[in-house]
Formats: sequence, structure tokens, C-alpha cells
Amino acid sequence: MGTKLVLTAALLALATPAFAADIIAPAPVKAPVPVPIFSWTGFYIGAHGGGAWSKWTGMDPADPTATWSSVTASGGVAGGQIGGNYQISNVVVGLEGTGAWSSVTLSSNSPFAGGAGFIFSLKNDYIATVAGRFGVAFDRVLLYAKGGAAFTRDKYYVNNGLAGALAGSASGSFNRTGWLAGGGVEWMFMPNWSVRAEYNYMGFGAITELPVTTGNLVATPANVKLNIQTGTVGVNYHF
Repeated sequence: MGTKLVLTAALLALATPAFAADIIAPAPVKAPVPVPIFSWTGFYIGAHGGGAWSKWTGMDPADPTATWSSVTASGGVAGGQIGGNYQISNVVVGLEGTGAWSSVTLSSNSPFAGGAGFIFSLKNDYIATVAGRFGVAFDRVLLYAKGGAAFTRDKYYVNNGLAGALAGSASGSFNRTGWLAGGGVEWMFMPNWSVRAEYNYMGFGAITELPVTTGNLVATPANVKLNIQTGTVGVNYHF
């Protein structure tokens, strides 16, 4: 009898862990944490820099036999931008304003004659734009096109390099308004920060330009058209 009791107790002891395991409820499985969907919606501010290329095409309106002739120049640009985006599905629309200092300057190959110290300078000293943007987002990469208004200024300075009664100079400043078309790619490389590369073409219709002269220098009016191309890279901080 005693032996049977001992065996029974031993069997019960061996069976208890297995029985307990059978009645313990399995641990609940946690639902996966949803990954937030990235959105380009919001405001941003940034800076950009790069190169610019200007082409002036002019004609003397008083000369019936005159034909259009062109000169070109290049230089750097550096400035900033501010704007906002709104994303619907993977479509992004926005509005952006930019302003940049420009060093685009033509200072040689002038068609004018003068003394040994002759100086001729024609430049665009700033470039500004207000444009809408339309793009397609691939998560943190945005491909976009843009179009809108562009603003710049032609600045002239001429000195004929002569002395005394023969000395003369001319100067003028002419603001322009035109149109812009361009596009680029932007990458959100870390939270709130993106980098971008962009190309823009700007067209400005013909305006009549007549610099103010002093001394022994005469300037005639000219009808002058202008186009500017820019290639820039930039960085934006998104709020």
C-alpha cells in the first residue's frame, strides 16, 4: 500500500508541469505599430546657389535696316527661397518665391570704340521669381515642374576712356518682368531637411533701353530682349 502511494505521488508530480502548461493562456500577440506615411505638406525656407547664363538680343528701333544681334554672359547666383506644399495622395502642389544676387556680367567684346581706358559693363544684378509648383512624390523623393513670373534688372555702365573735353560716360538701370518655366528633384534626406537640384528658363520681352549720358558720349535707344537660364542646388528646412 505504501509503495502504491509513493508511485502515485511521483506520477502526479511529473504530470503537474505538463498539465499547468496546458492550462496557461498564450501571451497576446501585439499588433504591429503602423508606420506613419510621409507627407510633403507644410511650409519651408531655404537657400540655393549655382550658375546663370544671360543672352541679350538688341536692335536699334530708329534704323529701318537694323537686324537683331546678341551678346551673352554668365556668372553665379546665390539666394534664398520660401514656400509651401500641399500633398494629395502622391500629388504635391505648392507656391514658392525666390530671390538671388547675381554676378552675371558682360564686360568685354563690346561693339563700341573708345580710348585705352574704355569700360563697358552690362549685367543682371538680381533674379527673383514667384512660381507655382506641381510634382509627384515617391515617398521622400519629389519630382516637380514649376512656372510663374520672373524679375531681374539690366544695369549698364560705359566710359569712353578719353580725357578732358572728350571724356564721356553712360549708365542706366532697367527693371524687367517676364515668365519662368523649370523643374527639379528634391530629396528629404532627414527629418525636416531636404536637398534639391533645379533648372529654370526665364524669358523677358523687348523693352526700350536708353542709358543716361554725360560728357562726350551719345547713346541711342535700343529694343532689348533677354533670356536667362539658371542651374542651382539648394537646401530647405521644413516646418
